[in-house]
Amino acid sequence: MSINKTCYLELDHISKRFGTVDALKSVSFSAEQGEFLSILGPSGCGKTTALRVVAGLEIQDSGSVFINQKNVSEFNVSKRNVGIVFQSYALFPNLSAAKNIGYGLKGQAGRREIDRTVNELLDLVGLSGMGHKYPAQLSGGQQQRVALARAMALSPDLLLLDEPLSALDARVRVRLRSEIRRLQQRLGVTTIMVTHDQEEALTMADRILVMNEGKVIQKGSPSQIYETPATPFVASFIGSMNFMKEAKKIRQGVYDLCGRSFHVTGKNGTASTVEGDQVTLAIRPEDVMIESPEKRGDNLFPGRIQSMEYRGSLFRLNLCLSTGDRIPSIKADLQTEKIRRFSLEQDMPVTVSLPPDRLLVYDTGCREQTLV
Repeated sequence: MSINKTCYLELDHISKRFGTVDALKSVSFSAEQGEFLSILGPSGCGKTTALRVVAGLEIQDSGSVFINQKNVSEFNVSKRNVGIVFQSYALFPNLSAAKNIGYGLKGQAGRREIDRTVNELLDLVGLSGMGHKYPAQLSGGQQQRVALARAMALSPDLLLLDEPLSALDARVRVRLRSEIRRLQQRLGVTTIMVTHDQEEALTMADRILVMNEGKVIQKGSPSQIYETPATPFVASFIGSMNFMKEAKKIRQGVYDLCGRSFHVTGKNGTASTVEGDQVTLAIRPEDVMIESPEKRGDNLFPGRIQSMEYRGSLFRLNLCLSTGDRIPSIKADLQTEKIRRFSLEQDMPVTVSLPPDRLLVYDTGCREQTLV
C-alpha cells in the first residue's frame, strides 16, 4: 500500500477472527497527529479488538498497522510506545498512587527524575498531594486519573482509552471527560478512545468512527455523524430518530406517504435517485416543530398530542399525524418554556412541521455497508 504521510496512525485492511467469529472485517482507518479519535459502536461490534490490534495486544490475521509511518504490524506492545488506560484501571493495589504512576519508569531514570516526573503527572491530573494514597483509598474518578497519569508517564506516541469512564457514575463521567479532553489537547498526544456511549464520543472526539458487526460504517466529525448519518443504523444508534417507512419518490426532493407530499431539501441520507422507488423518511425529535394553525409552507400536517413526558428542560411529545394509519407516532422534543408558553396539553390538536432541510431519506432496506 502507499502510506498516507499526513497520518500518524493508519490501519490498512485489518481482519481478525476468533474461532468462527469475524471480529474485524477488513477495517481501515487513520488518525492525524494530535487528533482525538473515538471508535463508537454497540457491544461486540469489534471496536475493542481494533484498539487491541493498535496496541499490539492482539495480532491481526491480515492487514497492516503503521505508527508514525513505520510498519509495526509484527511488534509486540512493548515496542509500540503506546499508553493504555483500561476500563478496570488495572492499578496495583499494594502500591501507592505515586508508585503506580512511576512503575514503568524503573530502570529508565534515577530516583530523583522519577519523583519529579511523578509529581508533575500528579499535578497534571489534579491529584497533587495524594501520591501516598493507595487505590483502595481513592474514589473511582481518582483511580482513573492515576491510571491516566501512569499511561502518560512514558511519553507514549499514542494514548489508547478502552471504555475509560464506563465504571464511573454519571456526574463523575461528565467532569472527567472534559478533564481528559483538556489534558489531551494540552499534551497534543494522538488519542484513540473506544466507547459505546454516544455522548462521550460527541463531546470528546475530533472525529468519530461508527462500527457495527466488525466493519466501519461511517467516519466523520461529531456534527457530520449526528446531523447526516449515513445509514439507519447510525441514525438510530446516535441519538433518537423518527422513521417513516413505505414512502415513495415522486420526483427529486418530493416524496409521497399516505397521499401526502413530503418535501426534502439538501443532500440528506442515501436516497435512491429513481422515481417510484420506496424510501424511508427520517427526522430527529428535536427537529420536529409545533406551529400555529395559520402557518403556511411545506411539510405542515394536522396532528394531535397523544402523550407528554416531562424530562426537566424539555418534554418528549408523542404526536399522531392525521395523514393515514401507516405513519407511526412522531416523537418531538420541545423545550419546557415553549410547552408553557403555548399551553400545550395532552389530546390537544396541533399543527406539526417537519422542516424540509431536516428530513433524511434512506433507501428502503438500506444495508449497513461501509460508507465514508
